[in-house]
Amino acid sequence: MYRRPKGLAVLTAASAALLSLALYAPGEAFAQKTITIVLPEEPDSLDNCNSARSAVGRVIRQNVNETLVELDPNDSTIKPRLALSWQQIEPTVWRFKLRPGVKYSDGRPLTPEAIAKSVDKALSTSLDCNARTKMFSGFTIKVQKVDNETIDIVTPKIDPILPVRMTTMTIGDPDEPIKILQTSIGTGPYIIDRYLQNTEIVLKRNPNYWGKQPALDGAKYVWRKESAVAAAMVKVGEADLAPNIGKEDATDKTTDFAYPNSETNYLRVESQVEPFTDKRVRLALQYGIDRKALLGTIIPPEAMMATQMVIPRIAGHNHEIDKKAYPYDPAKAKALLAEAKAAGTKVDAPFELICRINQWANSTETCEAIYAMYKAVGFNITLKMIEVSIWNDFNAHPNKGPNTPKDDTKAANRAPVLLGHMHDNNVGDPVFSMFNKYGCAAQTSGHCLPSLDQLIDKATQTPTGAERTKLWEETMRVVHEDLVGDVFLFHMVGFARVSSKLNYKPTAATNSEILLEQITFK
Repeated sequence: MYRRPKGLAVLTAASAALLSLALYAPGEAFAQKTITIVLPEEPDSLDNCNSARSAVGRVIRQNVNETLVELDPNDSTIKPRLALSWQQIEPTVWRFKLRPGVKYSDGRPLTPEAIAKSVDKALSTSLDCNARTKMFSGFTIKVQKVDNETIDIVTPKIDPILPVRMTTMTIGDPDEPIKILQTSIGTGPYIIDRYLQNTEIVLKRNPNYWGKQPALDGAKYVWRKESAVAAAMVKVGEADLAPNIGKEDATDKTTDFAYPNSETNYLRVESQVEPFTDKRVRLALQYGIDRKALLGTIIPPEAMMATQMVIPRIAGHNHEIDKKAYPYDPAKAKALLAEAKAAGTKVDAPFELICRINQWANSTETCEAIYAMYKAVGFNITLKMIEVSIWNDFNAHPNKGPNTPKDDTKAANRAPVLLGHMHDNNVGDPVFSMFNKYGCAAQTSGHCLPSLDQLIDKATQTPTGAERTKLWEETMRVVHEDLVGDVFLFHMVGFARVSSKLNYKPTAATNSEILLEQITFK
């Protein structure tokens, strides 16, 4: 039976107002030992299986729910967390030695059986958990008990980087039902004390934490859509950290930091739905955007124009493709549309550009500009800005046209969509990008090119080294030149405002996780 964490309440605004004032009155000891973090959006849930999603991971990842091993964002090395060591004992079997004495926040021990149940939930095909659709797309694992402190993870085929993959899989409560929950129980240094929907989330210390107690007693998370408001809250002392503000608001050199956030923003094209089935239409989408006009105006000048899904520092990024970026050529875009129309493609068919509010700084302004550019070259396009909870449905259920499963009612009979998207791959290998974005069987893919599937599968099973890098580079070329898949925009940069009272330096991981254990007071 699922157990709610002790002390946790999911409250309404009215019932929690007095409690909130009592806990956060100026001068209280609790307030002095905690910080307030202002986020750009509210998580749609705090379910552990979605901790790979940035909106969720910034709150619970490694704070509430931990991974077996963790990736150091500074040098990409793998470090122990819930597991002390790991080795590949067979081509499809990795053995992990567990840290002894680890308990969940409610006192129950972390066992091999608990890990197995948590993994099974996260990878359940009955849920749209981000752990499966993003990090384990097309790939399943089974956890088998060896003894009380040892597990084997069995993969369906050779996976040379399974330990890297496991840095993305947080471990949840084994008694959780197979459904998305508003909360989560974990083994981390903090527990979810309170989730007041539409208002705040509060974390407090986990008294049963296995490791060294961090400096902070806890943290309060609030969310503000306006970057200027978030930055001002830190400036006047209403908040201590705003991890995602716009370039235009990062004006104080003493508190504001730029950091490479590993994000690539792009437009996902549904290439199996007319009119996007016509390669000429997809090329027109490429030539119809003036990326140079966006860079340095709406998009920070520190960002880079993108030609592919992964950022340049990842082995497998094809640097030759960067030299072949599609230029802005509205005349060519119009000519391509005319040619496609003459061939019988319904280029006048209406479609939507759907973008998520606050997915990146100035996302609304970016999508408004793109909408105007596409309108100018002749696309029959409308723009819709939506919240994250609605956007997640479009992300997890792309309209795959004739290939859409009959039982996929969320996507069936839906008009074609360009989905404003942002992909974070700070783990360091294209395996976490290419199948779930382009595989024929991937739930979140809007594409199907069998030859690309074969190439992705071969790269996935090739050991790390020059050959693996070469194969991934070829997948990038195929997407850019043969498929002409998605419309890549920019490799982004993040800006954070950190209170002068704190010791905290943003890293490439800051957009997807904020480890409270790394924050101290000066």
